[in-house]
Amino acid sequence: MASLPVGGPDEAVRRPLGVRHRGARRFRALVLGPRGGGTTRRRASDAVRLGTAILVVAICVPLIRANTSLEVRLDQILTPPPSGVRWLVATLWQVGSVGVIVALALGGLLVPRLVAVRRMAIAGLAALGICLALAALLGSAAGRPSIPQLAGTDTRFPVTQLAVAMAVALSGLPFLSRPLHRLVGVALALAALSAVVGGYGLPVNVIATIAIGWGTAAACHLAMGSPAGLPSADEVTEAVRDLRVEVRALAPMSRQEWGVEAFSGTDGEGRPLELAVYGRDAADAQWLTKVWRFCVYRDSGPTLMINRLQQVEHEAYLTFLAAKAGVAVPEVVAAGRCGPSRDAVLVTRPPAGPRLATLNAAQVSDEIVDGFLRSALALREAGIAHGGLSPETVVVTPDGPCLRDFRRASSSAPAARTDRDLAAAIAAAAAVVGVDRAGAAAHRVLDAGTVESVLTQLQRSTLDPVTERMARAKKQSLRSLRQALATAAGVDVPKLVEAKRISWINLAMVLGSVFGLWAIIGVLSDAAGSLEVIRGARWGWVALALALAQLPAVSGAWALTGAVTGPIPFGRCVALEVSNLFTSFIGGDAAVFAIRVRFFQRQGYDTSAAISSGAIAGAASWVVKTLLFLLSIGFAAGDFHVATSGGGHKDLVWIVIGVVIAAGVLAGLVTLVPRIRRLAAQRVRPHLVTIWGDLKAIATEPRKIVYVLGGSTASQLLIALCLGASLHAVGQRATLPTILVVLSLASLIGGATPVPGGAGVVEVGLIGGLTSAGVPQSAAVAAVFIERACTAYLPLLWGWATLVWMRHREYI
Repeated sequence: MASLPVGGPDEAVRRPLGVRHRGARRFRALVLGPRGGGTTRRRASDAVRLGTAILVVAICVPLIRANTSLEVRLDQILTPPPSGVRWLVATLWQVGSVGVIVALALGGLLVPRLVAVRRMAIAGLAALGICLALAALLGSAAGRPSIPQLAGTDTRFPVTQLAVAMAVALSGLPFLSRPLHRLVGVALALAALSAVVGGYGLPVNVIATIAIGWGTAAACHLAMGSPAGLPSADEVTEAVRDLRVEVRALAPMSRQEWGVEAFSGTDGEGRPLELAVYGRDAADAQWLTKVWRFCVYRDSGPTLMINRLQQVEHEAYLTFLAAKAGVAVPEVVAAGRCGPSRDAVLVTRPPAGPRLATLNAAQVSDEIVDGFLRSALALREAGIAHGGLSPETVVVTPDGPCLRDFRRASSSAPAARTDRDLAAAIAAAAAVVGVDRAGAAAHRVLDAGTVESVLTQLQRSTLDPVTERMARAKKQSLRSLRQALATAAGVDVPKLVEAKRISWINLAMVLGSVFGLWAIIGVLSDAAGSLEVIRGARWGWVALALALAQLPAVSGAWALTGAVTGPIPFGRCVALEVSNLFTSFIGGDAAVFAIRVRFFQRQGYDTSAAISSGAIAGAASWVVKTLLFLLSIGFAAGDFHVATSGGGHKDLVWIVIGVVIAAGVLAGLVTLVPRIRRLAAQRVRPHLVTIWGDLKAIATEPRKIVYVLGGSTASQLLIALCLGASLHAVGQRATLPTILVVLSLASLIGGATPVPGGAGVVEVGLIGGLTSAGVPQSAAVAAVFIERACTAYLPLLWGWATLVWMRHREYI
């Protein structure tokens, strides 16, 4: 009789079962991502994806209606495919759309309680509903005209089959492993390409359809959350045995980051352990953070790591470097890949002690605060930037503070980055012990030169969210902290270094520019005959329009001489207004105001007087526009009528509604929110007092009033004459009151939207106004483009040259 294996008869059964369990885990890890205890998260990146998808669809719809020749030619080149590969294109189309849906539905059956299947079904039904709704609202072809060149291509929009496949696949991807992520992505890309080549959809239709599916999946993730893609505590406990580490009582920490799961537990001897598990999304999270910081901030942060293992090794390496610099840090126990999902894990052993964030000011001695700042200073001197110093990253021990979590650290860091690190340390200390004690500690540890460098970086973008939240809870302000530091060090408060690459104003300008582009594309799509009208224009009238368009610079300079209480050179004012032809188009009214203020300062006026004069000049222009509109509307009311066709007036209505809503929201915020109301009163009231005083001074000289109002009136009339000449150039005409009403409304819309120079928005307003006044749309488009070329586009050349000359002569 054969002998049984050592361990008795049960061992013979347990071994095959263990093998089967390991095989099942391996198979599951190959197909699905980590379970993570079934936890889900709502990510801000999904909101960004949803907004981007809506923007892409909004841009594509006018392009579909325009039926551009480029898209038609591209379709003729790609479609149909050679007869020998048509079967392959059809197969890729069906496999990449229907096949992906079926495969993901079968894979979703492996997820407990059919969570994945339910979410994919919801996303697919939502995408189908959106496609049906768009088809009902826009028509089956979204307004695309039928032409013989597209006879063999399906022009329907959206491409429903592709939209549903995209929504189902992208909603199911968070449940899948990383290799299947890539496989599904390739299949969808091939399906989209096959849709174009096989004639199942036109290129712009396919792009918009991809955005619909992408946005639908993002909306579902926002509504229901998506799997974190990280293992649970039990899975991590089992996985780290591959690193020869035994962990007990493992539990997630309260503070987590996207892509990295932080755990705390103990080893076999009861000593504390901390684990950082870099999961499936760790590389994506770091990449998106890097891109975000590169777009928004001047310093994009530490070097980008390609994969999870490099991220773990980087954190361990920086921890060792910090220890070499004399800073107390946790002991690195193990680092590497482990578990069936091959997640990267860093295991450290922190010293026993509470986090600084859990202590109150009475429990933190000055020695602890000094030690914390000395540790940050030691990192600075070693060229190491921690990147995330806060009360949460400091462990208070009997031997002093210990710094942990070097996840965002960088070696050979530039001076500005290490200065920000030290500024973050001071702000973290102030959030715990108060501004006065933090300032006193900085005075004891840092020299005056270092304090001055730190003060240039002590701003909101430097702070960790934990520090910012604690400071806000104690009603501390960075201004008071900066003042306390400067006073303790005996230095003046320096100017902050600009940390951001782009501000909210610039972002609004970019979004406004996209909106303007969308508006002008919508107008052009309904005015295909405008190019022929421009070609047949009377060039004598065009030359007259160009000449008239340059004269407002002279009349505007005349208005500027009346906006100041003293004398100012008229020639320099003319040069300023010519340069503002460039400035207004690039930066809008805000940039023009800033340049005027700087110009007045260069002419010897103090800041208050310069701001007041700039405001008077700008306000006078709008007052004149309003008065001319009110005077003209009675004479021009009979010339306007509601258009029965064309899209320009519809776009104008939507823009006006948007402006009114935005103005109402802004007025409501200023009126109803006490904090905003107080801020507006603090910032605006002193300037209003100065402006009122200057107005009374100007009122004592009637000549100044004539200059201001007369110059502004002449500027508006000259622009109206320019538009009238442009209408004559295309064989149309309109009365002066009608032109003034159209110009006033277009200026109001363009000035109220965050679009540089009103590009696109002003054109839509002018075209909509002229078509409502009876001008054919093709002629209105041609006349408006001639007028805008004379007043906005061509003057950019000499406006820029004049601006450079004025800067060289230090006039601005």
